[in-house]
Amino acid sequence: MTEHWDEFFLKLHHQQILKEQLSTAENDESWMMISIEEAIEGILKGSLTLTNEQEIRFQTLPVFENQVTISLPDSLAPEVRTGQTVDPSRSFVVQDKLGGILFGLHQSRQELDTTQIEVYQQQMIEQTSRAQPSMKLVDEKILSIQDTIIGCYEAIFLVSPSPYYQIVFVRSWRGKAMIGSCQFKLEDAPLWVPLTYAMLHTATWSELS
Repeated sequence: MTEHWDEFFLKLHHQQILKEQLSTAENDESWMMISIEEAIEGILKGSLTLTNEQEIRFQTLPVFENQVTISLPDSLAPEVRTGQTVDPSRSFVVQDKLGGILFGLHQSRQELDTTQIEVYQQQMIEQTSRAQPSMKLVDEKILSIQDTIIGCYEAIFLVSPSPYYQIVFVRSWRGKAMIGSCQFKLEDAPLWVPLTYAMLHTATWSELS
């Protein structure tokens, strides 16, 4: 099924403003419910109160055998994969089934130096585009966080009944590629985009083997 993205966005309830903001100001944070800085402050305090009085509480979890710590909204719980064995030293997945939110980290065995981040990110975008033709790339960027380089891209996927927004990031950790992603319903992007970047800014990584 072929559908023009402009027409598709206009059909989404309450999403016309978001569509216009994304298309005209990809680096403008005005369409976000909160700023990334406010989300970081909330993580550091342990809770964040939104303008609608909704409170988000955060939990700090040690993962990858206590070598990484990451602070997440406490609505995200470890994913239960029936019949599958997930190596906790290589993969970490949490989700909010009711909210349709999934966050994960995976340590690849592929070697990756910090200088190769941008090329690796382009390869990921190309592979995903081929596998998911409905993907619309919204933004791609290279961030400097805590003295390391992190590549990020944002994309929208046409999924019935609700389109999804995804932020994918990659960094070099102990010489290997560490890939992460957070996906959520497009209508929740004004909240979860800044939350995702705040989680990246506040995570700590031990570089010692």
